[in-house]
Amino acid sequence: MGSDPKRFYPAVELMAGVLVALAWVFALDNRRELTEDELIMTISTGLIAAAAATATTLLIRLSGRGHEAELNQLTDDARRDALTGLFNRAELFRVLDESIVAAQRQGMVLGVLFLDLDRFKQVNDTMGHEAGDELLKIVAQRLQSTIRSTDVVARLGGDEFVVLCRDLIAADSVVGMARQILRRFDDPVSVRGLDHRIGTSIGVAIATPDDSRSADDLVRDADAAMYRAKHSKAGIVVFDDAHRLQMADRQDIERDLRTAVERGELVVHYQPIVDVTGRRLHGFEALVRWNHPDRGELNPAEFLHIAGEAGQIGWIGDFVLRQACSQAAAWNEASSAARDLKMSVNLAEAQLLDPKLGLRVSEILSWAGLPPDQLVLELSEAIAIEHVEGLEELRHLRGLGVEVAIDDFGQSAMGLVKDFDLVTTLKIDKHFVRDMRAGDADRALIEAAVTVARSLGMGVVAEGVEFEDQMVTLQELGIDLMQGYLFSEPLAADGIEPARWFPSAADTAP
Repeated sequence: MGSDPKRFYPAVELMAGVLVALAWVFALDNRRELTEDELIMTISTGLIAAAAATATTLLIRLSGRGHEAELNQLTDDARRDALTGLFNRAELFRVLDESIVAAQRQGMVLGVLFLDLDRFKQVNDTMGHEAGDELLKIVAQRLQSTIRSTDVVARLGGDEFVVLCRDLIAADSVVGMARQILRRFDDPVSVRGLDHRIGTSIGVAIATPDDSRSADDLVRDADAAMYRAKHSKAGIVVFDDAHRLQMADRQDIERDLRTAVERGELVVHYQPIVDVTGRRLHGFEALVRWNHPDRGELNPAEFLHIAGEAGQIGWIGDFVLRQACSQAAAWNEASSAARDLKMSVNLAEAQLLDPKLGLRVSEILSWAGLPPDQLVLELSEAIAIEHVEGLEELRHLRGLGVEVAIDDFGQSAMGLVKDFDLVTTLKIDKHFVRDMRAGDADRALIEAAVTVARSLGMGVVAEGVEFEDQMVTLQELGIDLMQGYLFSEPLAADGIEPARWFPSAADTAP
């Protein structure tokens, strides 16, 4: 039952060769009578020729089979991710295209889960790329052991994976699979003898039989939902109509950003940082604003993250740095008192990772005519933690006198402060200032941050100060430098009069 008839081909070919040889002998014998020696010689020659022909045919057949196996292996390799053995991006989209057609024909539901590992980079950076590769292999095995036999898992690249859930009756089943995968990531992953808790964020796109989205659309939508899950720390987010409207809105913002500078729509505002004990101005923080022709004034939270994902944050950062340095230099000219003020400018992740950052900042300082010791470059806590090694890029600038501050400082970076040897200032996150109450955790954290900062010779600035009682409490905790709406909102440069803001400006202002 089920035998392959091709396996009998060599024997059949040999018998056919023998029969041909015998027929040749009888033909010769009919033409003239052969002697016994001639008969034996003729038969032997025929048999040898038949065997040789059969062997040649067999070798050709086996060679063909070997070549076919080699081609099959090459084809399979082209479909697989070299590191994990999972399907690669190209194969995922091919299978997804076929699955969409099948699901629509059969009236089934299809689910696309987009996964991004939450703390992969930390392992990769601290333990090396080989450890990172080992972790990715373990994650791939864990995903394969979790999904059903009808599902497909692929690696898109880096620490991004996609799970394709097929042959489902209800949309709830897709979410159920996502929850099952999320639970699997509760278990620590052992890499080189050390346990790591590697969480994941999952974006879900669900296609019903009447869905018209393509494979590209589904993966894109799942990716967008994953991004929201990651930043909201929700674990799982399902893409819906609200997301679709947000994506359309996002695309409009991304498009408009490309020409915002040329149209003069981006402006820089300056929020004062004050020394409440000395009752004097300490400096300003430069904050970009977008005067959108249709949407009105947009604050950074409404467009900078989009600019970052679209690869536009670099030139926006350069624009803000150039404007801020130029404005600080202009105030220096207007008042000698302004020359003691600090100008703080935020650095985006892409700027920190730019190997030419030091050269760029030096050139802008020289162009603006601003002394380096008046400039403070601010990094968010999240970026500082993610790129502790990247802070080395700032060492040359620190040598020139440029200061470095950690913005939005909170509990996450407390254990790493000692590694921030280039940092001169910690800025307490406004959320801790807003929520602090006597004896609660936020107040305790602020106290700890002040203690650590002072022991390391760092300054401390409290952000988001809005009420008098907050100011008094912060002073009791030993913080003198503050910024927030209690003192001033961010102001346009032309709203800051040297005679008002700088004590000695009255003597030097035009």
